[in-house]
Amino acid sequence: MLDDLSGRARVVASAGDEYPSGLRDLSDAPEQVRIVGELPDLSRSVSIVGTRLADDEALDFTHSFARRLAFEGVVVVSGGAVGIDRAAHEGALDGGGRTIVVLPIGFDKPYPAHNHDLFERVIRAGCLLTEVADGVDMQKGRFLTRNRLVAALGHSTVVIQAPARSGALSTARHASALGRSVFTTPASPWDPRGSGNLMLLHKGARICMGPGDVLSGSAVGASDFQASGPKESPEDPDYSNLSPSEQQILDALRGRARHAEDLCHRTGIPAFEVQRSILRLLVRGLVEEKPGGRFQSCRRSTKPY
Repeated sequence: MLDDLSGRARVVASAGDEYPSGLRDLSDAPEQVRIVGELPDLSRSVSIVGTRLADDEALDFTHSFARRLAFEGVVVVSGGAVGIDRAAHEGALDGGGRTIVVLPIGFDKPYPAHNHDLFERVIRAGCLLTEVADGVDMQKGRFLTRNRLVAALGHSTVVIQAPARSGALSTARHASALGRSVFTTPASPWDPRGSGNLMLLHKGARICMGPGDVLSGSAVGASDFQASGPKESPEDPDYSNLSPSEQQILDALRGRARHAEDLCHRTGIPAFEVQRSILRLLVRGLVEEKPGGRFQSCRRSTKPY
């Protein structure tokens, strides 16, 4: 459980220096926001949004996408929901970067409860932000009003897998109204989970096939930023002589950190063999352990993320 977020929050008024400049672009900018954690430097930031009901491929893509952005010094902004939002925040955190969760409710009952573990991680490498006072009941409309803040905090918005009726599309509309770039991933025409993406493409959104599409221009913000570069060894890990179980586990860990129980479910490998294989992969430096008992494949220097 989160510990007394309301007591840990501080108020940032619109007249103050810490108030995010992007929010001032809104015609209905909040007079103040409350923050728990440290507000990152938003000179380079991207908002990532999408459906709560994303498939595994979209979640893996989102995680890898956000992880690469974070590695390049870009702050990832999203709404803290399950699905695409969570994958974006986790990707940024697993990439050693900063991220912002914009909540649709006050700090007395942060939503959703399912993501409280994520929120604690975010506070240590970014912040939770809300314009809603404590004691206010959740209302459906608050998600839509929250989305304007998500759009305003990013220099561009990327929509990853969104159906035709999706809050992610409202974020895209706000971004467009603010003059921000809107990117979207292409989708199969027969998949209703991506019908909103196709609508955005028809309306002129920029196509996003990967991080390079966003990083190549000014869509992330300041153009004079110099990334510090990889901290890992330039040597590629040795992927030779893997057992079938080890290879299956590495394939299942592509792009996302997962728990051992999840690996059992995805691979069909017995729990004892999963644990034994993970240990061998850890020793070889092919897998690393993440917070919360999750495991993730290590990055190859020749093929980022």
